[in-house]
Amino acid sequence: MKDQALIAQQEILAALHKRIADFKEGYRQNIALLGDELIGKTTLLRHFLSHINLQGLLPVYVEVTAAEPELFARRFLNSLLYNLLKNGQLISSRDTLENIAQRAAPRIPATAPLIEGLLGRIGKDRPEVLLKDLFLILESTCRETQQRAVVILDEFQHIFRLGAKNVSAELSKRIMFQKDALFIFSSSSRSEAKDILSDELALLFGNFETLECGPLSAAACAVFLREALGESELPDGLRDFLIHFTGGHPFYLKMIAQEAAAQCGLQQKKTLDLATLKEALQKTLFDDWGVLNRKFLTSLALLTPARNKNDLIHVLDAIAQGQNRIKDLVASLKKPKKEIAPRLHRLIEHGLIAKNGSFYSLQDRLMAFWLKMVHHEKFNSLSPSHEEQALNFCARIDSEIDGFASSQRKDMADRVMDILSLFEGDSILVNKKHLQLSPFKELKLIEIEGSGIKLGVVGRSRDNWWIILIKQNPVREQDVNELVDLAKRFKRRQTNKILIGLDDIDHNARLLAKQSSVLTWDTQQINSLFDLFGRPRFVK
Repeated sequence: MKDQALIAQQEILAALHKRIADFKEGYRQNIALLGDELIGKTTLLRHFLSHINLQGLLPVYVEVTAAEPELFARRFLNSLLYNLLKNGQLISSRDTLENIAQRAAPRIPATAPLIEGLLGRIGKDRPEVLLKDLFLILESTCRETQQRAVVILDEFQHIFRLGAKNVSAELSKRIMFQKDALFIFSSSSRSEAKDILSDELALLFGNFETLECGPLSAAACAVFLREALGESELPDGLRDFLIHFTGGHPFYLKMIAQEAAAQCGLQQKKTLDLATLKEALQKTLFDDWGVLNRKFLTSLALLTPARNKNDLIHVLDAIAQGQNRIKDLVASLKKPKKEIAPRLHRLIEHGLIAKNGSFYSLQDRLMAFWLKMVHHEKFNSLSPSHEEQALNFCARIDSEIDGFASSQRKDMADRVMDILSLFEGDSILVNKKHLQLSPFKELKLIEIEGSGIKLGVVGRSRDNWWIILIKQNPVREQDVNELVDLAKRFKRRQTNKILIGLDDIDHNARLLAKQSSVLTWDTQQINSLFDLFGRPRFVK
């Protein structure tokens, strides 16, 4: 199962391996690995560590928690010394730090007094002194063993909660001048991590390559589900719905699939049917002790201990219900914009929502459904049994599956037309391109004779024209040229030229599109647009 969860991350693994190879050759490029909670970053990093050629390298892996600085110091030293000794001596990962420090002393006689001194002062020194001494020990160990270190700090943002003064300056200095160490930072708090890299560690931001750890692709999800369900068969329609429903999040897929497989086993079913899937979703998402229900409740509990926690939750509930613009939230919550804006900013800081132009959306699509159909329903229930809410939950699952299946049967051109008809003058950002969503005065489908594209959409607003062509097969350079030729008919007006590729988009086609001011959207971009307007995703 873990290997299947890594399928979608092959590009990241390749990038990590390349950086290690470059580092061995003397070129250092530090890395920041960002992604949602439970998306598989830690699994990926541990897989990476177990599969790289560590000859001449000393790995240091620390899972950072917002705890006592002494714990961070001990974890750092444990990893450093254990990895120093494990290839040359019989050593247990359950040994004590003091024991392995004594056993390591003959290997690093010049560094050993530094370690002994730090161990004697743990609990007495200020956090910033501990942090400085740790990096001095790392530097000394690398110099003495003539090895380079690969330092992985998992959830690195917690370092800034250890109570150390001037931690940014100390960390920046050590990373900048410690040339014998490659740093890999990971974080589930994308917004906070990016702020730290661009503000707190501003001088180093250009020295960090940012890699995004995302959900599984549709193809990887299909393999993942097949393995997770074991002997239980999964109809294509329900498979595609689960991919859409979970957003391809491996943890969610695994929990739902495991429960579904268990239910199939209890009921002696060879094929997962709709009734069994609804039962599995109810047990994981709705029931009080369902694993996903508890996960999302914990996320809300960790929002803030302050008295205004419910204010943030009310905003989340409203966005989950589809009130995802400021004007919608003002009307829904009956609060002025000046009160709502700071709450939105707090939720962005927590990584729960993201802003795209005029729109706010929940980062986690399954959590959005849970807020709407579980949390909101239970919160407003007049009965503690929630029996009626459970029935409504199952009915809503039926509705969600029917809506998804109906949308999948539609041609993409019709689905795009539906979205364009909803434009009300808002704005969005797609692939760093700002688009003004002015209402259309005219929208029509177009068919292209003798072309591989076949269908498209043309729209006329007050300010400009939109020309969108949709390609089912891989997009090539000739498709870009075709769109450019078509757009020449509208040369007197500003024109947004968009080419949607539902399969692969050739690298050369992307380059030509960029030169020709043509926007290329793949399924990720079109699904982001569907998300903003509350429409089912496209799954292929």
